[in-house]
Amino acid sequence: MFFTKILEYISGLIRDIGIVDIIDIFIIAIFIYLILVWLKKARARFIVIGIVILGSIYALARLFHLYLTTTFFQAFFAIFLIMIVVIFQEEIRHFFEVVAVKGIIRKQRRKTPFSQDIEHIVNAVSRLSQKKNGALIAIRGIDPLDRHLEAGIEVDGLLNQVLLESIFDPHVPTHDGALVIDNGRVTRISCHLPLSTNTEKLSGLGTRHTAALGLSERTDALCIIVSEEQGTVSVAEEGNIKQLKDVSQLDGILENFYYKRFPAKKNSVLVDFLKGHFLEKIIAVLFATGLWLIFGHRPEIIRRDFVIPIEYRNLATDIFIKEPKPKEVSVTLSGTERAFKLVDAKALKLSLDMAGIKKDGENKILFSKEMVNLPSGISIVNFNPEEVGLTIYRMLTLNLPVELNTQGRAPADIIIRQIKVEPKEISVLIPSIIPRDKIKAVTEPILLNSITQTTTLTPKLIVPPEVKFSGDKYPEIKVTIEAEKKEKP
Repeated sequence: MFFTKILEYISGLIRDIGIVDIIDIFIIAIFIYLILVWLKKARARFIVIGIVILGSIYALARLFHLYLTTTFFQAFFAIFLIMIVVIFQEEIRHFFEVVAVKGIIRKQRRKTPFSQDIEHIVNAVSRLSQKKNGALIAIRGIDPLDRHLEAGIEVDGLLNQVLLESIFDPHVPTHDGALVIDNGRVTRISCHLPLSTNTEKLSGLGTRHTAALGLSERTDALCIIVSEEQGTVSVAEEGNIKQLKDVSQLDGILENFYYKRFPAKKNSVLVDFLKGHFLEKIIAVLFATGLWLIFGHRPEIIRRDFVIPIEYRNLATDIFIKEPKPKEVSVTLSGTERAFKLVDAKALKLSLDMAGIKKDGENKILFSKEMVNLPSGISIVNFNPEEVGLTIYRMLTLNLPVELNTQGRAPADIIIRQIKVEPKEISVLIPSIIPRDKIKAVTEPILLNSITQTTTLTPKLIVPPEVKFSGDKYPEIKVTIEAEKKEKP
């Protein structure tokens, strides 16, 4: 019996879940996967674990309807979001840098193999180690480095053994700083790198090692350090630093670095995403599905009432609807709680298509579900009222003379010779129920006492509210008053 209920519940979930839900879970799973991969960095791990614990408490509070706890966490997370941005600002900036760099297709490709770079670097480091000349070499991977570099001199030199040895010669001023290699060229010398704060890994190490580890924590660069005191060679990569037993190990480390960052055959983004981190992917999918079950899946069907406006569309210019006409209707909708979150109450409206209305007089139009545009998962239960009654009349064309409405008299020293109006008549549309002899088109009042010379006016035309114009274009009336001053006797 117990297993039967479980199977029924699972089958209900499968029926409820749709394409939109799958996409929703997939997007959240990607974000959770990125966070899980990020958790491998020790300095961010415990902070993110704390955030996960607080988020779990909030999820349980929502699940068991703990009002006070839910309200507290909602207010807390609004402030905590700003705290997260401040705490992880370096990681957030790095994330967007990686997205931007991977979104750009490099048109230029190396013409020389990486084996030449490796040979020059290994030979130079070996010589520097023998001479105990301190050196710090940063080899750029995919991440940009400019934001993390300070001071230094920008150069553009072809990478070779002699150049590397000469830059770190203790008798020249450029030896005390870092050298940057990018795409087979030396691009910057004597620059400063960000220092690491990981005291556990830096026990007994000098400034060069601290700077190398700091850059490897922030980017995917490979840093090579030659100790000035002992001549030992160390490598910093992906937030870790290790001392090499022999310089010959550097050859394999460089080959692996270049192979991972710049493979000979570049895989598609999908292939790169699917490779590795299988456990994190499984956890991300399961966690995203759990979040959907807690916050997204609401199988309970509820009903809500809305009062929505009625929109009259495609109303021909020769059709007149007698007032009062219904402006809104009450509608009952049915759906899940999650589906109602997608309903914008202000955007709801009932659209009546008046293109097929031809009958004069009383018309009854029955409301249908197709007249309301609703999001997926929401259905209409009923309308109140279920139909609308409209009194419709055909509009008739009528030519009306333009009547002038003049008020007052011209000044004593002014003679009005003539008053002309253009056009003398206008074409209007009137409802068939209105007697034609009661329709007039009169200009707004024209005050003759303000006329001192020949003047052209464009008064507004006053017509009954039932009168319509073709194309809803209001006609322009021009009134010319010819006036002159009286001659003195």
